[in-house]
Amino acid sequence: MTHNPTPPAHAWAHPTDLGTTPLKADVVVIGAGSAGLTAAGLAASLGRRVILVERDRTGGECLFTGCVPSKALLSLAKRVHTAHGAATLGLDVTGQPDWAVIRAEVRRVIDHFQTVDSPQAIAQSGVTVIAGEAAFVSPHVLEVTHAQGKRTVMAGEFVLATGSEAVIPDIEGLRDVPFLTHETIFDVPERPAHLIVLGGGPIGCELSQAFARLGSRVTTVDSGTRLISRDEPEASQALLDILQEEGITVHLDAQAVRAEVTPDGLRLHLKGGEVVEGTHLLVAVGKRPRVNGLGLDVIGAAFDGHGLKVRPSMQSVTCPYLWGAGDVVGGPMFTHGATERGLLAGLGSVAWWGRAAARLRAPAGRVEQIPWVTYTDPEIAHWGQTEAQAVEQYGERVVVVDYDFTHLDRAVTEGEKGFVKLVAVRGVLGTPLGLRVVGAQAVGSRAGELIQGLSLSPRLGVHPLRTALLPVSYPTFSEATRQTYLGLFTEGQHFGRARPGRAGPAA
Repeated sequence: MTHNPTPPAHAWAHPTDLGTTPLKADVVVIGAGSAGLTAAGLAASLGRRVILVERDRTGGECLFTGCVPSKALLSLAKRVHTAHGAATLGLDVTGQPDWAVIRAEVRRVIDHFQTVDSPQAIAQSGVTVIAGEAAFVSPHVLEVTHAQGKRTVMAGEFVLATGSEAVIPDIEGLRDVPFLTHETIFDVPERPAHLIVLGGGPIGCELSQAFARLGSRVTTVDSGTRLISRDEPEASQALLDILQEEGITVHLDAQAVRAEVTPDGLRLHLKGGEVVEGTHLLVAVGKRPRVNGLGLDVIGAAFDGHGLKVRPSMQSVTCPYLWGAGDVVGGPMFTHGATERGLLAGLGSVAWWGRAAARLRAPAGRVEQIPWVTYTDPEIAHWGQTEAQAVEQYGERVVVVDYDFTHLDRAVTEGEKGFVKLVAVRGVLGTPLGLRVVGAQAVGSRAGELIQGLSLSPRLGVHPLRTALLPVSYPTFSEATRQTYLGLFTEGQHFGRARPGRAGPAA
């Protein structure tokens, strides 16, 4: 039984330029994921000669091992779950989906992006795409190594967009156990009979639910006291409840200390003596920037285990002709953040006026100020500070508005459960003057869409009253935004209910 398969080839995504002739450009971008593609495309559109170096496949993690395949798998899993739930309507749907069909559909979705992410498509935008592993050998000089040899690539400016890699925890025996990561899970050849998921963050929770709905027995193990710990505790509890309702066994505050192979798969020993056995193991405890082996020390570019050290504009703090973009600079690792940072790096690499523009737009690269979503069912979406964080900073000035979907007519008609939580700081003397929203949480099937509206007012610097008074269509889930905001100013049966902020874990 193979546990660590080779990812699907998707031959269209592999650069074919394996030449050895030295090359020179204005800008060289290392890495063709979301950040690198954005930076390269922008620089080329501004008239620069751009070379894009990719060691594997153009499109990067998001396309092949992240956003695209995971959301495709979650969508398929939801369709299966919905079909099984039709028993309440008198329909009898039994059995499990064909795993080969599931795999083929995920591949089909990935291949849909060939028209925009293939080397040929990228070349049409004026970018030269070459294959190989890149490393600096001297200032302004890269050595690119590939199957046919090596070549030298020179440029005035460089953008480092090498992404991230899965963190493999230091657990006794783990290296001797076949395991999966987010880089290999989407092409596992058989449906896991019993999948153990090590990690209760967004990736771990999404894939736990997806595989459980597709017919696998799933056990999730996390060392923390709650799932998705960056979100509000209420959201963590809501997700835990739904996962357990769907038959997933969840071990919290559980530290894996040893792993070993068994005739049927593997055994995971937890601190305290508890043992978990399964057929497959998914390691999903996090990601780390890919900074090693790139010759960054050769050019004096500062970096550590947290990533390339950059200014807010994405310029290296110690190497003026190097720019960072995407996961390689550390911090929250999201595709939308990679794109914004790629934009900054692309701007900065073109000219003095581009560097000025990058500095002006630098706040957009603060990924922590962009909403994030965990795409389970229900979705879990967050923006800004949690209640506890706000109380720690602002104390008694914090006011929280809670809004449950039992008051949302559209949710009632569709039998949807969920809630919205708004965290705000009171204005002058408790009046609306100076009132501002500093955080929001949404849980529900459309939480990823709701969080955009919930966070729009504070992100644009618009007073909350304008959002509260803005009419929306009825009946829509968007009413939840207005009704929650109205709770900041008035009381009513269908509005959110305001209360003082509470500190600590209970918040």
